[in-house]
Amino acid sequence: MKRSLALIASLAVLAASASTFAQTRRGRAARPAASASPAAALVAQLPTSDAVLAVDVKRLFSEGLPRAYANNAAELARVNAEIDKFKEQTGLDARQFERVAFGARYGSAPSGATTVEVVALARGAFNAGALVAAGRLASQGKYEEQRYAGKTIYVFSLDQQVKLLGLFKAHLTRLAVAQLDANTLAVGKIERVRAAVDAAGGRGRLAPEVAALATRDDGAIIGLGGNVPASATRGLDFLSPEFSRSIAAIRQFYGSVGTTAEGFRMMTTLRTTDAASAKTLGDNIEALKQFAPFAIGQVARGDAEKARLLRGVVTATRVAPQGEELQISLELAQSEFAALLQAF
Repeated sequence: MKRSLALIASLAVLAASASTFAQTRRGRAARPAASASPAAALVAQLPTSDAVLAVDVKRLFSEGLPRAYANNAAELARVNAEIDKFKEQTGLDARQFERVAFGARYGSAPSGATTVEVVALARGAFNAGALVAAGRLASQGKYEEQRYAGKTIYVFSLDQQVKLLGLFKAHLTRLAVAQLDANTLAVGKIERVRAAVDAAGGRGRLAPEVAALATRDDGAIIGLGGNVPASATRGLDFLSPEFSRSIAAIRQFYGSVGTTAEGFRMMTTLRTTDAASAKTLGDNIEALKQFAPFAIGQVARGDAEKARLLRGVVTATRVAPQGEELQISLELAQSEFAALLQAF
């Protein structure tokens, strides 16, 4: 089933490419709310979601992006242009945010395709009311106001699709914004912003288990975690029946991305139904690594540098089952990571 495979592949790629080496065990108890880290405190305010992405925006701009695009000034300029474009259309400048938490909810379109509805909570040392006012000015009257649960939600009509906050691929032509408190905004589609308003009032908040998945590593620039619904893998046909069954056994994922003195560290953990499934999935992934030379040849298409970079990723990837979890870790030097971004 193509839609199921696409969803699983997206989850695996997202987790593997945006995660850090956080060797935390499953049985750790959640922190009490009073001692929650800044990331955990913001994530806990999200509405009910299937998957969560938590971003330390200050470190992303000061540390992550400059290192990732160290040798590619043009690409760094393009990223900054996307952020500026979003600011021009909405008045919201992602550079003013300290942390952003994204909550995604899975759905199904009439065609059977999987849909993803996203809301972002942005928090920082700014005046949220002033930012909303700036958005009204920037939109030049192309907005409407709605009242919901005691809050005002502003719905902006954008002339063209833009990335959410200028950073993430959640292209929108209508953007809803609500001020939740003095330093926190909810941004996204209207239905999800309403859900965020409800959550701010204590109704329909994110499940603590999902929140804990995305915030296991306090030192991460990006943390993520979530559930993999059984419906996403039902009827999956990928490579072999055994491989399909091992993918269908995935129930949750978590991971993070961070930096080291030399470059970047990434980790993802796939939580399966039982230890046997985790081991089988790990064996299958290791087997896929053996076929990497052929696949790299198809992707690189005679480009020796691309082939070298991909071989380096395959060689550096470590796969380790631990109980019902499969940990996939990767550490790359800054020069190699930057070269990968430039090549692909």
